[in-house]
Amino acid sequence: MPAARRRRTPDEARAEILDAATELIARHGPDGVGLRRVAEAAGVTHGLVTHYFGTYRALVRAVLERENERKRELVRERMRADGSVPYADGMTEVLFDILADERYVRLWTWSQLHGWDDGTAPDSPTNLSRLVDVMEEGVRSVLPPPEGPDRARIEQVVLLGMAGAYGYALGRRYWLADLGHDPDRPEHDAAHRAALTSVLAAYLGGSTP
Repeated sequence: MPAARRRRTPDEARAEILDAATELIARHGPDGVGLRRVAEAAGVTHGLVTHYFGTYRALVRAVLERENERKRELVRERMRADGSVPYADGMTEVLFDILADERYVRLWTWSQLHGWDDGTAPDSPTNLSRLVDVMEEGVRSVLPPPEGPDRARIEQVVLLGMAGAYGYALGRRYWLADLGHDPDRPEHDAAHRAALTSVLAAYLGGSTP
């Protein structure tokens, strides 16, 4: 049922279009929506959506960029609370917090599989270079060179953590069900995070080649 149309400021209209698009994309996936469907849900004209965003791909990108900023704020809050994101455990905790939102995971996956018109992609919600900087600072405070891992090893830990966390978030429901487990039971997520943290910590500590 389309929402009733009413007068809005430009900022309100844009925000409500993004809200409607986010909700529809969460339910149907980016490929199952379109500008007209978003306009109906937001209670605005198709022309107004086009005026603000141009194309449907641009609208999806705007939705992803807003979600990325929300995830970045989650990371910033964690860093402000903890003072840093040290070592493997802190990194996997942040990643799993981000990826607990299955709606976001589906949107992020779509964005990685589809190119953008200008050949670029929205910024990462985790800001990998900053995450590496913070981890390196924490490691150096305990294990200064040459005892501690070099930056290349820390970068590999971050990349492995991203791959392990994102891959699990994408396939967890199918894989756990295939193994005969209930994917909605939180202990499976906790077990995977613990295993991933252990592997990353071992590599970060130099116990693997």
